[in-house]
Amino acid sequence: MTLSRNQIQILSLISVSMLAHITLGGGRVAASLYMLQNGGSEALAGIAYSGYCLLPAILSLLMGRWVDRVGTRQVMRASLMIMVVGLVVPALWPSMATILFSSAVCGFGFASYMLAANVAVSMMPVAHDGERVGMLGWLAMGNSVAAVGGPAITGLTIDHGGFASAYGLMALIVSGGLVASYLVDVPGAGAPRARQKGEGSVVKLVFGNPRILRIYLLAMCTSMLYDGFSFMTPVLGHERGFSATTIGMIMSAFAVGTFAVRAVLPWLSRRLPEWRMLTLAFGFAATAFLLLPLAADSLMHAALGFVFGLSAGASQPNIFSLIYRAMPEGKAGEGAGLRSMMGNAVGLTAPSLYGAVSALSGAAPVFIGIGCIAALASWQSDRGLRAARATAPAAP
Repeated sequence: MTLSRNQIQILSLISVSMLAHITLGGGRVAASLYMLQNGGSEALAGIAYSGYCLLPAILSLLMGRWVDRVGTRQVMRASLMIMVVGLVVPALWPSMATILFSSAVCGFGFASYMLAANVAVSMMPVAHDGERVGMLGWLAMGNSVAAVGGPAITGLTIDHGGFASAYGLMALIVSGGLVASYLVDVPGAGAPRARQKGEGSVVKLVFGNPRILRIYLLAMCTSMLYDGFSFMTPVLGHERGFSATTIGMIMSAFAVGTFAVRAVLPWLSRRLPEWRMLTLAFGFAATAFLLLPLAADSLMHAALGFVFGLSAGASQPNIFSLIYRAMPEGKAGEGAGLRSMMGNAVGLTAPSLYGAVSALSGAAPVFIGIGCIAALASWQSDRGLRAARATAPAAP
């Protein structure tokens, strides 16, 4: 079987991205455990964990402009170098200060890398838009695999060699990704287009166009649903008396769902346009969230977690594809950066809101509220589909 240029490039990018993902999956585990095992409080461990989101929430728009200015391949390689620096420092001088430094620097590096990687895939030449959605799904699928292996490798290294060894190993793995990026056919845009005089900001474009704004609001809903499930499932499980193993099984069922749908996205995307897939995805999510408080046993919880995994796994690639097609030429990075900034802002604020509501009235109202938001998102996706059909050029 002969692979196409696109297939070779996406497989190359997946391999590099999986090596880079150790920064996030393993680094978060190492950062929070270091604080807890070296006299830090749970609050400090939480700061170290969430430090990976801090700079992306503030600087994602600038990251996107960086991508547009110098090109995707250059940003990916520079981001890998930034991650290596962020991991080497605590490997040589492990302390609370260097761990916090590593969280911020590696969070910035990984976010800018993934932003550039998604833009690179979005800009690859395709025969039809569905092919782009499928390739974005495969890129995300590779990250799903890495998200499982990264924490396991890091935890094993910490137990047998300590934190310095763990950070050193992560630095070597990311360095391997950097070397591989020069040896394999990683996709990347050609010479970036020169900025034209008078070009406006993507922020002004998005908030001045209701149809484009709808895409970004749906992206925020996706982040809100993901954070809601990840944060509230242990809370609901604790209320129901589930063991940690059972709660872990429910979360694993969600991960299996995301992996399964991303594996078949190339097939689905040839049959369903982005807006139709989003309508179905948010509908599945609404069903799962509204039924979770009524689930009587752990198997039903796991089944609903799998259903939501199907929804979450399909949503992000379709939203990326819509954003790419909505952006003017030379603005794909800035458009993706705005999406990342809005999503990270949700990630920094939504869990606190969920926790406050849950403390007052239990977990069920939170799930019901999120389910209603997902239903509203499904309705808005259907409106987006109707608007796209209304503006599509008539067939000759």
